Amino acid sequence: MQLVISRPACSCTHENDRDGCTFRVAWTINPHMRVGAVNPMRARAQHAAFVDALRRAGANVTQLPFLHGAFDCVFMKDSAILARTGESISALPATVHCAERANEPAARAAQLGRLGVHTAPPLATQLEGGDVVVIPHRRLALLGHGVRSEVASAPGLARFLGHAVIPLELRDAALFHLDTALAVLADDTLLLCEEAFTAAALRTIASLGFRRTVTVSTAEAMRFVLNFVEVDETIVTGTESIAMAGVWTGLGRRCVVSPLDEFQLAGGSAACLVARVHERVAEVRAAGRVAA
Repeated sequence: MQLVISRPACSCTHENDRDGCTFRVAWTINPHMRVGAVNPMRARAQHAAFVDALRRAGANVTQLPFLHGAFDCVFMKDSAILARTGESISALPATVHCAERANEPAARAAQLGRLGVHTAPPLATQLEGGDVVVIPHRRLALLGHGVRSEVASAPGLARFLGHAVIPLELRDAALFHLDTALAVLADDTLLLCEEAFTAAALRTIASLGFRRTVTVSTAEAMRFVLNFVEVDETIVTGTESIAMAGVWTGLGRRCVVSPLDEFQLAGGSAACLVARVHERVAEVRAAGRVAA
């Protein structure tokens, strides 16, 4: 598994703007954020431990430089969707909802370009990586919409990934990205917070017929228990949860807790911090469709 993440701070100091050198909460663009809440030094230590946990689990991790003054850029998944065809990797830059993050996609695309990654034209509609959950074994992607991303992004995302894309409408501003409310494991286990979705979206999810379904409460989802990274048989999570520990044991998974509470103060956790390089297929099986 190949993952791309952002460093949590600049590698050099800036004489006139040192406050811009590191991840912190500088604005409030989701209900979790409180300006000044983050301890930057503790966040950097947590980030280093998280990267180490991913690598120990077997992931190939590439780190990109921090974008000076773009404090949320640590949530790498939001700024670009990555897909590989053979040895070639392409990036679909996000079209972000919040003006505070508007400079990230182009800056990330430039960094990725220096690594040989091709940049596709961004969509004209809003699309953030946190709203995309790819299910490789089904050649399918799910697109959360209604809070940040737009349902009209489904066809363009399908063309880029080479997968069918099924939109799911979200309805909770605190669970504003799909990857905070839903996850699908490699063995076709669905984990979701039902309260985060509209009734129509829940009907669409039920129609997909996942092998098994595990539901979690809104309170647990708000603690980011569904925002984890699956690496082979290991689950890397930023949240200690007695309830989820039992779930992982029952599913035969090893769970590694690498605390990320400093990042959760900004509204994201383990899955938000990584952009996975997905395997692209040559032909699109179906265009995006709206959940009925």
